[in-house]
This record gives sequence, C-alpha cells and structure tokens, in this order.
Amino acid sequence: MDLDAVRTFIAAADAGQFQEAAAALSITQQAVSKRIAALEKDLKVRPFTRTARGAQLTIDGQAFLPHARELLRVAERADASVRPGRRAQRVDVVNRRIAPAVLLQNFYRMYPEIELDVVTLDADVDAAIAAVEAGTIDATFHGVPRSSTCPRRSTLPA
Repeated sequence: MDLDAVRTFIAAADAGQFQEAAAALSITQQAVSKRIAALEKDLKVRPFTRTARGAQLTIDGQAFLPHARELLRVAERADASVRPGRRAQRVDVVNRRIAPAVLLQNFYRMYPEIELDVVTLDADVDAAIAAVEAGTIDATFHGVPRSSTCPRRSTLPA
C-alpha cells in the first residue's frame, strides 16, 4: 500500500475536499485524484462519495480512516527507529560490568532525556568496528591490545 496515497486519503478526509487536500499537501488536485484512485484499486472499495461540495467518506472510508492514521503513525515510528538523531544511540559494551558500562549508566542517570540503547555484541573488536562502520551500532567500547602486529585503531568512522 502506497503511504503517499494513505496520507492523501487522510488529508482529503480531514479537508472534505480534494482541492483543500491538494493545497495542504502542496500537490495538484489531479495528483490527489490519482492517489485516491490508486488507493481505491488497492482496497477494492470507494472511500469517498464525490459531491458538488467536495468528498464525503463512505462507510468503508469511515472504517478505514482510523487504521490509515495508525498506519502513518507506525510508519513514522519505523522511520524514526533507524534515523540517527531520532532514535536511541546504540552503544556496544563488551560486558555490562566493566567501567565503560558503569559510566554509561551514570551518564543515563544524569541525562535521562538522552535515549541510549546499551547492547553487548557477541563479537571481537574487528566485528564491533565493522558494526560501527555499517551503522548497526553508533559506538563500541573494546580494549584493543597494542603490539607490533596490532596497530592502534580508532572505532570512529572516518
């Protein structure tokens, strides 16, 4: 189901006219009509009765409206769950009893408005770095042994 069509349906239902919905969405009235037609095709029902004064919800449209609103709320939550700055920061600690984990707990107590998702990946340092680079987590705390064969590495993406 096309979320733009659902968004358009809600705007038209709220406005009672396709023209006002078009203005609210900054699209043409023709685009509103096409999106509603596509939604009708998907749902196999007519959500509106078109009149000279605008558009009125049919019984099917009335039944669909609360679900359409919930569909958009769920889509927004899904989008926010993976957007940096809009979701909790995912921080990997090797063990929840080590110093960095305790520091994160203290930080959270001081700043509860900042969302943190503390995880313990079952991974070595290379896998943890790969997770940061892939965006699976935002930061990791791992001890990296220094030796002639293991140069110092940063876990921050370049």
